[in-house]
Amino acid sequence: MKILYLVLSIFSLSVSASPFLQLIKSGEGEMDYLFWTIYRAELYVDSLPYQEESFPKALKIEYYRDIDSDDLIDATKDQWLHLGINQALITQWTAELTTIWPDISKGDELIIYVSKDGESTFYSGQEGQTVKRLGQVDDHQFGRAFLDIWLSDKTTEPKLRAKLMGSVE
Repeated sequence: MKILYLVLSIFSLSVSASPFLQLIKSGEGEMDYLFWTIYRAELYVDSLPYQEESFPKALKIEYYRDIDSDDLIDATKDQWLHLGINQALITQWTAELTTIWPDISKGDELIIYVSKDGESTFYSGQEGQTVKRLGQVDDHQFGRAFLDIWLSDKTTEPKLRAKLMGSVE
């Protein structure tokens, strides 16, 4: 009985230490391109309703297709260019992402957690499996710029933005 208690205690400590447990789902939606659904995204925030300047935040993306990491980075770069992010920052950040992001397989989840202090940590996994830490970007501008791909009023996907922010259509 003592062993069971010890195992449960350790498990509860590791779960309660997770930053994700403090967050609330704001909304979710899918990204479609032509005839294909590419992924499902879920936004998690520290309080509702959604507040742009409030952190921490997490964005979880479950991919419905295989995507090479280079293609994912190119798509991210294109979105940052669309948002008007400084080219020098894009170059720096995409170089960091090449060391963090793996190739994506159908069913993979990529999660970014942006802390209250502005540090951005990426995780990956598949539903029902243990989430693995991939790496961190310490530049405090990065997390906001990455989330802006979906949350900026300049996003290329305004319907998805509204769903992530919890708006009902």
